[in-house]
Amino acid sequence: MRTGLVIIMTMFFASLALDLTVPAVILVSLLALDWLSGQFKQGAFLEGRTA
Repeated sequence: MRTGLVIIMTMFFASLALDLTVPAVILVSLLALDWLSGQFKQGAFLEGRTA
């Protein structure tokens, strides 16, 4: 009984963690793409500037 409850709780919290992780990864990747497109629009990659 207790082992089954632990397995069910583990599955629930693992799915909850995935529900939070997937949108966070998507938002961070979109932010990175926005930053990268801004760098291209400013011509930072074309000028050969260092960081």
